Amino acid sequence: MSPITYQKLKKQISENLNSQIAEFHKIVRDISWNFRDLGLETAVWHPEKIHSANIGGIDADSYLGYSRIEGRWGLNIRTIEHDRDSHVFVSQRVYPLESCGNLEIVINALQKIPELVQCINNTTDHQLKILKQRDNNFLEFRNPDCEF
Repeated sequence: MSPITYQKLKKQISENLNSQIAEFHKIVRDISWNFRDLGLETAVWHPEKIHSANIGGIDADSYLGYSRIEGRWGLNIRTIEHDRDSHVFVSQRVYPLESCGNLEIVINALQKIPELVQCINNTTDHQLKILKQRDNNFLEFRNPDCEF
């Protein structure tokens, strides 16, 4: 193994890693873009965590989901933090997939997209079923002279 110098490492990062990361970010952006105009206005989260980490006594579990942040629907990551010893909730962060800086989380999330799409489809089917089963009596409630 040859010794690593700062210059060799810098060259490796700038010539190899950064260009591949830039190309990967384009792929993630394009995938995320497909979910922005989906039209479902219900948050759906994949039930399995995609990443776990312990950061100074805090357990951080990340999940992939389709939800809204600041009025914008799309693929998002939700990270829930608990105290490692007491398991008490510490905080929750939700942020767009394409802004996630952790490459491992993004790759794990991308692998779960087919399952998330199935969850979204199941949610859509369930909501349609509920709407079809609605009682026609609800229509009477629209009439201001409706008697109860």
